[in-house]
Amino acid sequence: MKRLVISVLLAVVLLVIPVSGALAATTQDVTVTATPSFVSIANSPDSWAIGAVLEDTDKDTGNDFFTITNSSGVVIDITIQCTTAWAFTSGSNSWTYGAPAADTAQLKASSGEGNGTPPDDGSAGTGLFDITILTASAKLLIKQCPTATSPQWEMELDAPVTFSHGDPQDCTVTLSAAPYVP
Repeated sequence: MKRLVISVLLAVVLLVIPVSGALAATTQDVTVTATPSFVSIANSPDSWAIGAVLEDTDKDTGNDFFTITNSSGVVIDITIQCTTAWAFTSGSNSWTYGAPAADTAQLKASSGEGNGTPPDDGSAGTGLFDITILTASAKLLIKQCPTATSPQWEMELDAPVTFSHGDPQDCTVTLSAAPYVP
């Protein structure tokens, strides 16, 4: 009788306890998280009033004149380009803008380190003015600028060797930021 009771109890236990794997999950959730790679910069000051310029002179802003506030969510590269050639603001004469020549004006820039090795964050001015700002193509100003940084940079005007008018001149320099791509 003892064997019969044990057999019945064992049978009941096997009926109550499911066979292995019967309690396994049949679904599984996967959480997906994406962080936008937004790019956002601001530059201050947003203008440079040079004042009177003599022929064949160089005028510069001085070290660390401009500050770029990088509030991007990713590491960025910042390029610089003169998006408008010199243009008269009054009168009818404008300087020629471009490559070094006796009758052209040039703008040059330098970032902090100026050597292109990352992180080229513009942390200290150099006054090298090793970047010629062109109208045809953008030039790299700051490479691998870390997030939440405020690199500084400066600019220099190389006035034409000669000019024969006093019409005020201006141009627009554009900074552009893009995610750094190794």
